[in-house]
Amino acid sequence: MKRLFLCTTFVALTALVSTLLTGLSPDTAHSAAPDYDAKTIAKELKQHSNQWAKTFTNKDLSFLKRIWSDDFAYIMPDGTVYNKKAFLDLFQTTVDTNTQTIVAITTFNVRVYGANFAVATGTDHFTGTDKDGKAFSNKGRFTNVWVRRDGRWQVVAGHASKLE
Repeated sequence: MKRLFLCTTFVALTALVSTLLTGLSPDTAHSAAPDYDAKTIAKELKQHSNQWAKTFTNKDLSFLKRIWSDDFAYIMPDGTVYNKKAFLDLFQTTVDTNTQTIVAITTFNVRVYGANFAVATGTDHFTGTDKDGKAFSNKGRFTNVWVRRDGRWQVVAGHASKLE
């Protein structure tokens, strides 16, 4: 009976703590930064991420050159690893051959691990037409590792997975 009471109490406390922690934003339950800093960092990284998504339509490679660090590495859904130069070349080819009509980040979450380090995860949706005029719609999931160097946030590594 005592064991049942202890197990029930443990489960109830675990549920309570989980419920309370999930209400914190932006994922400050996993943040090493003060709550205010974590929210500010998350807002800034969301703005950068949205601007990154917009580069598929406005073709602003200069923005990508600024936010991708020189030691940038990105892993694509097929397992290919790109460095900064190769990923910029791939991006240029993609925007030159495809017409993106909608590029949207559909979910976004940031875990802040200090004043200069954060991990962003989310989902995105791309629609448009390819070089042959064939319509496409791609949904994916991403992880981007952000580091602040010299006061500027940059992506040092990332990964994309295809959802559809």
